[in-house]
Amino acid sequence: MNSDLDAQWIVEHASGAAPLAVRVLVDSAAEINPVIRLRLDFADQIGAVLMTDDILDDLQSEITAPVPDIQDEMPDTADPLFPKALHRYGFTATTRPWRSKLGGIQGRKVKRLCEPGVDARLFKIRPGAAIPHHDHYGQELTLVLQGGFSDEKGVYHRGDVCAGQAGEPHTPIGLAGEPCICFAVSLGGYRFRNPLMSIAARMLI
Repeated sequence: MNSDLDAQWIVEHASGAAPLAVRVLVDSAAEINPVIRLRLDFADQIGAVLMTDDILDDLQSEITAPVPDIQDEMPDTADPLFPKALHRYGFTATTRPWRSKLGGIQGRKVKRLCEPGVDARLFKIRPGAAIPHHDHYGQELTLVLQGGFSDEKGVYHRGDVCAGQAGEPHTPIGLAGEPCICFAVSLGGYRFRNPLMSIAARMLI
C-alpha cells in the first residue's frame, strides 16, 4: 500500500485542527492501510501540543522511512467495505448509497461531513469509466475503499490515498475488475475544464 497523504494532514488530524471530513478519511485510511496507521500512531504519541517545526521534520523523516509489516496488528473492520469511521455514518457493504449517476460514475454526498469549503462524497467508478477531466480550488484527498483507479499521478488500490493539490488537473479512471469505490474530500470544490461537462457533472458533483 502507498499514500500521498503528507505529514501536515497527519499533524492536523492529531491536533484536531483538520475538518471533520478529513479526520474521518484519515481514520478510515488508518484502519485499512498499515503505513497510515503507523504515521498516525507516531503523531498521536508525540502529541499535538508538542508539534513544532523540528518535530514536524522528524515526523516527515519517520513516515518516509521503510515501514515494517504490521498488518497483523491492524484492527479488524466490522464491515468488509466501509471502515468503522464511515460505518458509523450508516454506510455498509449491503446498502446502496448512490444518489446520482453520470455515465459509469455514481455518487453520494455525505452531508453530515460537509461544511462551508469542505465537500465529502462517495464515488463508484465502473471499470474503464472516468470522472471527467477536472481540477480543484483547494486540496482533495481520495481514499480507495474497493477496486482501484488511475490518474495522471499513479495507480491507487484499496487503502491508498491520492492527494491532489489546488489547480492540479486529473482524470480518475476505474481499473479493470470490480468497480472502484472511494471516499473523496475536496477543500474548495471541483472545477471541470470542459464547460459542457461542468454542467453535466452537476448531477454528480
